[in-house]
Amino acid sequence: MPNIGGSAQWKRRLLSSVVESQLLYAAPVWIPVVAEVARTRAILIRPQRTAASRVIRSYRTVSDEAALVLACMPPVDLLGLERQSIGSRLRAVMEPGEQRPPKAVVKHEARKNTIVAWKARWRATPKAAWTRRVIPDLPRWLERTVPWVSLTFHMTQALTGHGCFGWYLHRMNRAASPRCWQCSGESDTAEHTLFDCPHWDGFREPLSARIGHRPSTDDVPDIICGPAFELLPVDAHGRDAILSEAEERFKLFYGMVENILSAKEEEERARQAVNERNPP
Repeated sequence: MPNIGGSAQWKRRLLSSVVESQLLYAAPVWIPVVAEVARTRAILIRPQRTAASRVIRSYRTVSDEAALVLACMPPVDLLGLERQSIGSRLRAVMEPGEQRPPKAVVKHEARKNTIVAWKARWRATPKAAWTRRVIPDLPRWLERTVPWVSLTFHMTQALTGHGCFGWYLHRMNRAASPRCWQCSGESDTAEHTLFDCPHWDGFREPLSARIGHRPSTDDVPDIICGPAFELLPVDAHGRDAILSEAEERFKLFYGMVENILSAKEEEERARQAVNERNPP
């Protein structure tokens, strides 16, 4: 598991800042027109998606919706509308005796509105079906209480379903069948590999022992987001105990994913080598 620290957030903020500053130049002037048209929104988001994909180390086939959520980068069209809203409120003519709200308050309220709009878009999109299953609650993901760490290549595969899975390889014309080579399951998806295939049971044991049952897709949101901050105990001791347990579960899940997908890739390379030596 990567070292816990600020490197992931620093990298995300740097890339986000560079891309957003280029895309949103004079945005309050033109964003109302651009944001109304799906085609122009897609064109605007395209370079942002490239930056997000670099942050999360994803395949290019990952949708912009999933890439931006995993990178915690709000869609740039919503950021443009946010900037317009902030500017309008700060320049608004005040009534006699009315006090202008502080800039920090205005920016905070505008960002909350951005997250609400992003949440609605995330729920409505027909894309990123697997990612939406493991991250159904966007605000909770953005405010997660487990350590913020860089998403590794394997963890991104696990959260997007795009990776060393028979279903995906078959979809990309890199496998003759979507079946699981380890257990002959009908469809080797991320869910099958991580939680169902008996071939990888040994890698699941540490997490199973910690949570008291065999891990499943239903456990993922709690594991990768941690307990909701507003539900944590007020007393420091109780809060620290819960957060410590959440961190331990997160580490074990991270380790499970890395171990399974690393071993799976090795077996896949060996299988392909055999096929190349003995073509049908």
